Formats: sequence, structure tokens, C-alpha cells
Amino acid sequence: MNMRDLTVLIPSWNDAEALSVTLTAFASLPAELKDRLDIVVSDGASSDHTLDVLAAHADLVRHVSSRPDHGVYDAMNRGLSAATGSHVWVVGAGDVPDQDGLARALAVLTSGASATAHAWSVAALPPLEPGVPARFEPNWGGKLTWKNTMHHQGLVAPRAWLERHPFDTSLNILGDYAQMLEWRNMGHHVACHPEQVLCRVAPAGLSRTFNVALYREEWRMKRARLRGPRLWAQPFWLVAKWAFKQVSTVAKI
Repeated sequence: MNMRDLTVLIPSWNDAEALSVTLTAFASLPAELKDRLDIVVSDGASSDHTLDVLAAHADLVRHVSSRPDHGVYDAMNRGLSAATGSHVWVVGAGDVPDQDGLARALAVLTSGASATAHAWSVAALPPLEPGVPARFEPNWGGKLTWKNTMHHQGLVAPRAWLERHPFDTSLNILGDYAQMLEWRNMGHHVACHPEQVLCRVAPAGLSRTFNVALYREEWRMKRARLRGPRLWAQPFWLVAKWAFKQVSTVAKI
């Protein structure tokens, strides 16, 4: 892997303070890590002081695009078009890298195993939301049929995979989950490293609002990507999953 060969893609919209947290964290990394990153910000024409934050980090961010988009997955696809790294890591505004985890990820990418995707654990930043685990470990296995066991903030994927199969912009919440199912359908493999945290994730992510709209979108998304008994079981599973989340959320309040 060449220097600055891991693209860090950050979609943002009217979240200047959170974006500042993320960019400050990357700017604080040791030079031997920071200098290997290609940082791209894809902003949806924010009306707050996002552009001021970006100007303050002009020496860190290689590419900025700020124009209206059609949601977070449209922003991700636009940012992907500016990526130069052989691999891409998508993080959100407010998320921060784990220094040791990033060092380990870069070491893996320089090894002979760099042709595939790799996934590490992510940890939730406080305050911990009801129904959200403190640590999320990746699992590229049968469980992916039933729930998203791959957290995009812990995933480093070949840019070629993302270019061949961009995020589905018809989805509002689960475009990253849809992409995991598509990769699995194609026979791709993601190597998992659950022992190491790569990213510490800010609260209030889109997929952490466990409402009816989330599960309706999951059903619509899976109808296009699953077949046979795995698909037929989904309506019953989604109702049970929704009910469990409601009970666990109430219990933790």
C-alpha cells in the first residue's frame, strides 16, 4: 500500500460541531498514521459553519465537496468518486479513530491480505443509547441474514468493490446493510478482526432509531436481496426484532 492510500470518507450535513470533533481527532494522530490517510469530506450544502470547520482543517482534508444531495448514501457515492485510496473507510461526523486500531488496520493493508475487505470492532461513545451495545463486533457469517453484523465505521473495503456496487440511494437508513448482503451474494469475503477497535462512534446514528420506518425499510431492502426460506421468514423475524427493541429500550430508560 502506498502512502496516503487509505481514503477516509466523511459525509456530513449541518453538523459542524460533530465534524470538528472528527477532524480534530484525525489531525491529532501521529504523523506516521495521518500522512497515510486520504481524507475526503462530502457535505450536503450545510447552512451552519461547516465550511469554517473545513477551512480550519484545510491542511488535513484533501478533497471537499459541498452541494445539495439526496441523502447520506448519495453523499457517500459522491465522496467515493473523489477517493484515491485502494481502500475506503466511511466514518460519520462525531466519530473518532482509535489510534491503536488504525495502526493495526494500516499494517493489515500493507500485508498480502489487502485484496479483500477487513472489519474491526467499533465502540459506542457516551451517552450510550437504549438498545445499543457498548461494543459492536463484526461477524461475516449466517447472522448477516437476520441483522447487520457489519458496522460501516469498522469496515475498510477495496475501492473497486464500492465503485462496482455503489450505495443504494433509494434507501434512507440501511444502504450499508444492503451493500453487505450484495457483497455476500457475489461471494465476496470480509476478514473480521473483532479483537481490535477501529472507531469510536458518536450516538444518534440513523440506524439506531428503532422505529417502524426502520423495519419497513429493512423488509423492502431484503426483498430485493434475499431468496427462498431466508426471505420468507423475514416478516416474522422483523416483527419479533421490533418488539424486542421496544422492550429493551423501555427497560433501559
